[in-house]
Amino acid sequence: MQIHVARHQQQLGVFAVEDIVAGLASGRFLASDLAWREGMAAWTPLGDWAEFRGVGVPPPSPGQATDATAPAMPSWEHGASVGNYIATIKEVALDPVRTFANLRDGGFARPISFTYWSLLPAWLCGSLLYGAIFGFMATVGIAGLPATEDPFLAWVAGIGPMVAALVISAALAVIFLFVPLFNFVGAGITHLLLLPWGPSGSYAQTYRANAYAYGAFMPFAFIPCLNYVAMPWQLVAAIIAHSQVHRIAWWKVTISLVVIPCLCVCGIYALLFAVVAKNFAR
Repeated sequence: MQIHVARHQQQLGVFAVEDIVAGLASGRFLASDLAWREGMAAWTPLGDWAEFRGVGVPPPSPGQATDATAPAMPSWEHGASVGNYIATIKEVALDPVRTFANLRDGGFARPISFTYWSLLPAWLCGSLLYGAIFGFMATVGIAGLPATEDPFLAWVAGIGPMVAALVISAALAVIFLFVPLFNFVGAGITHLLLLPWGPSGSYAQTYRANAYAYGAFMPFAFIPCLNYVAMPWQLVAAIIAHSQVHRIAWWKVTISLVVIPCLCVCGIYALLFAVVAKNFAR
């Protein structure tokens, strides 16, 4: 059993029970140090753990328990800065269990601002990629190749390469502007799917978990090849996020976020196929 230990908003590390017992006896750990392991609803002082009361360490006084608080994560919760932004991406991607175990209750301002910060590099990469594609299409059309018989390509050729690139960049900007609004809807659906498992957190926590889990990978969405690695890991991070935030087993979260949506999509495709097949049979 691995236990996370923190003191004065700083993580001390992850330790086995035997290491903590030895640390308490030697003075390395204090009764007021907060500890958490998977499955617990909150961080608890070591002095309150039944496993460590036999070590002879007295329970922490109220003043000590108040002074030692679990470190807030991800780093973006401490303020908006380039350093905290990069640190948050690393925390979500490389240490999602500890990151979302320390995601405290809060409002929507922090996760929304993080989403917009993540959308900026995504918008730049997307504008460069699709702007180059649209510009190339316009160049092909201007060259008078047979592809201009396509109405869409003819329109792109008519506005020119530069304008075509600017149009796609502006379109992405408009779409990205409303992403946080879409996230509210997505979080509502996610929370609804998690309700059968009795989530311990509120809708706001579901939104916050989604915003950080998905937002951390947005900068890589338009980078060729890298996006094939980032996007699947994004889903893994989301599953871990809700498992930690709502204290739900990861397999239950997987059923809600992966299995049920896949079944719904497959059911829709099956229904459409049946309708098409029926009409074709006539």
